[in-house]
Amino acid sequence: MQLEYQKESVYILIPVHNRRDITLRCLDHLQRQMILSQYYVVVIDDGSTDGTSEMIEAQYPQVILIKGDGNLWWTGAIKQGMKYAYQHKAEYFIWLNDDCLPDVDTLKYVINFLSDNTNTVAAPICYSEKTKIYIENGCQGRRRVTASPDQVTSVDSMAGYCVGFSKSLVDYIGFPDNKRFPHYGGDDMYILRGTRCGFKAYILGDVKVALAGMDKVIHDFTSYVNQRFIDDLSIKTVFFDKKSRYSLFTQFFYFMQKYYFPVGLLVFIIKTFSWFLQYLKIKIRLLKNLEL
Repeated sequence: MQLEYQKESVYILIPVHNRRDITLRCLDHLQRQMILSQYYVVVIDDGSTDGTSEMIEAQYPQVILIKGDGNLWWTGAIKQGMKYAYQHKAEYFIWLNDDCLPDVDTLKYVINFLSDNTNTVAAPICYSEKTKIYIENGCQGRRRVTASPDQVTSVDSMAGYCVGFSKSLVDYIGFPDNKRFPHYGGDDMYILRGTRCGFKAYILGDVKVALAGMDKVIHDFTSYVNQRFIDDLSIKTVFFDKKSRYSLFTQFFYFMQKYYFPVGLLVFIIKTFSWFLQYLKIKIRLLKNLEL
């Protein structure tokens, strides 16, 4: 059923930090689809120093701009946006990363699906803009999944590239946990909390969002470290930096929430040992290369 919504009921939340050109491209993409006039768009700029906020204010005055001090990270930024939307009587919330470009009518389709299916979380399928490869943005247990065209895939949790849900989810479980999951994990752990409380989560195969600049999501430790930290391969950056997917602080709470104690603790210990061995192999290989 296709419905028309009051602008006041839908808030699109975009967390950003020092990616001005990417952010502006996203907003231009939304403007060309008339999204900026159809719904409220909230950009949460977490202390950008590259002129992101200034350019948004100059080029997109209709966008609501919330400014952070650089310490919000992804989860804190999305939480700030959700609180703003909730206080302004939002009925539907859409998370949207600034490197995500929804196809035409994707967001409208998601909102209609949420309206027709109460107590539900929904996301379009994601694909790499560059390679056209589909990204597995949902999880069923330990298995990563997506959806095929004309298919609706039920999942336990999902990545936060582009995700929609109604006010009922916030009413029931509150806001994302930015203390335990400041950057990574805040998205899928929030959705997992929701599905464990009885909400349904689905990947919608009929609508898509392009991930700009992403070839694929790297889940392998060695590949991830080689790509992200080869210029600063210290224990601190790999295992204790909030920007690292393998931050031990975040990973501890991730496994504890996903598998509960004591299984979560055991999995965390095994994973940490495995990651550290892989880290040592990378470090030894680099040292040998320097000696040659």
